[in-house]
Amino acid sequence: MAPILLALSLLLQFLVILPTISGWPVSDAADTFDFLLSRDLISAIQGSLKSTAAASVLRQQINKYSRAIDEVAGLGSDLPVSKRAAAACKIADLIFPGRVFAANDPEYQSEEDFNWSQTCWLPAACFIQLRTTADVAAALKVIRHVGTKFAVRSGGHNPNSGFGSIGDSGVLLDLHGLDTLSLSDDGILHAGPGITWGKAYDFLDPHGITVIGGRHYTVGLPGFLLGGGMTFFPNLYGLGTDSVKSYEVVLANSTIIDANAHENADLWRALKGGGSNFGIVTRFDIETHPLHNVQYSLNLYDPSDYVNILYATTQVQKAMETDSNIGFFLNVNPTVIIAGLLYADWPTVPPSAFNAFDSLKSFWGPFIPTTNGTIATLTSAINIGDFPAKREPYAASTKVDHALYVDVHERYLELLKTDMPSANLSYTIQPVAKAAVQAGEYRGGNSLGLEKVSQSWWAPLVEWFDDSTDIAAHKALNDLGNSVQSFAQKRGKALNYQFMNDGSYTQKILDSYGTRQVDTLKKVAKKYDPTGVFQTLQNDGFLLRRL
Repeated sequence: MAPILLALSLLLQFLVILPTISGWPVSDAADTFDFLLSRDLISAIQGSLKSTAAASVLRQQINKYSRAIDEVAGLGSDLPVSKRAAAACKIADLIFPGRVFAANDPEYQSEEDFNWSQTCWLPAACFIQLRTTADVAAALKVIRHVGTKFAVRSGGHNPNSGFGSIGDSGVLLDLHGLDTLSLSDDGILHAGPGITWGKAYDFLDPHGITVIGGRHYTVGLPGFLLGGGMTFFPNLYGLGTDSVKSYEVVLANSTIIDANAHENADLWRALKGGGSNFGIVTRFDIETHPLHNVQYSLNLYDPSDYVNILYATTQVQKAMETDSNIGFFLNVNPTVIIAGLLYADWPTVPPSAFNAFDSLKSFWGPFIPTTNGTIATLTSAINIGDFPAKREPYAASTKVDHALYVDVHERYLELLKTDMPSANLSYTIQPVAKAAVQAGEYRGGNSLGLEKVSQSWWAPLVEWFDDSTDIAAHKALNDLGNSVQSFAQKRGKALNYQFMNDGSYTQKILDSYGTRQVDTLKKVAKKYDPTGVFQTLQNDGFLLRRL
């Protein structure tokens, strides 16, 4: 053990049993410290929150270990960057007892292996489980004082390594415990960042309403909503982020504010697609909608008939421009093509928009037969379970064009011949009509800079299991993503926008929003995080510092 960490460990063993008077250190030695983190923590909690039981418990815990906190914080400020995470973990262990997991703890491995993609199964100096907004405010105080690297994880669905994971040189803030869920009389869903979309849908289903959210049961709210959020029916109410009425946000200095159309409106709009650049959201207030009855089927097709299947796709996209009730996606795999045919009602006769798919001779049969259900039952039906794998995504967008689609698919077929043992390369076409962009504008606008045209958001994805496939899988994925963009440019069908929720760590997603949007995001970040904590200490993500 390094001398300074050994000293730190021995110091803590002694200090935690020291008596305190009125919660503050007995010795005057603490007064010689450059700062008293314990008092700063109490100030942050009392100044930012109404008196709650959770805040009271945290306040008592900080008082109890005030001297030890200040001693470790004082040491931490003089530690090299590589050692500051250890100091932050020691302090966190005092103020969040039983909720800080280091490498020797039984819960550590399950925390490390939680994320959807094995590319994010990374260690951390410690995993800190937070349960309340007060916890988040206190954790950020510790991080800022000690100057340690940190990452924030909610649903853990982002597959980019280091985004919702960090490595052993930093701490990971786990927000699963912030799982409050309630519905107010005005029809607003109040949800914590620990909630998944499946839980939200199941909660609202008995009320005959829903929210505009994710298409997978286990996806968490924060990454989805802060990145834009592709929904089943984007043309009805816009993207997921467009329905957020208000955010509760913990800023870098640990103050807690609301951001909505009336308070901190610039931050409200920036959070609608601007990612994790401004603070940690601890509550989402989401508009609900009377969208309850939905008809859906998932059909399987022979991939050799790709020319006709892709033509049928363009026909559905054309129909979307005049019927916003239509929802659709096309998922292309080496051995099967899956079409999601969705409608926001229970029609007695299937919509004519799907006739092009009904007439295809390559139809193998339904994966999910035509069903009259709800958003909750649809999400549950396609929740086929996650399997452990390495994953890497890519994002591109284009205008609608059959010849372009065929060009991309034929390049895809060439890439399947690449030597990629244990890898599955796929792509999904996600249609967005002009109505989706208009719906976002109607609800106050967002940060995405979308053009008001009929468009497709492409989501290439590679999944693999063997470490020896890492390089080949990465190369094939990026080749496919780049091909979408280059073929679109040649045909005059290119769009700049790249969807953050499907973006790769190799992409500068925020740049694709446009200069005007980026300049606004920078101004907002500077206003609410003037010292750049989320740019300098946050481990990784689609951050403004990348631009």
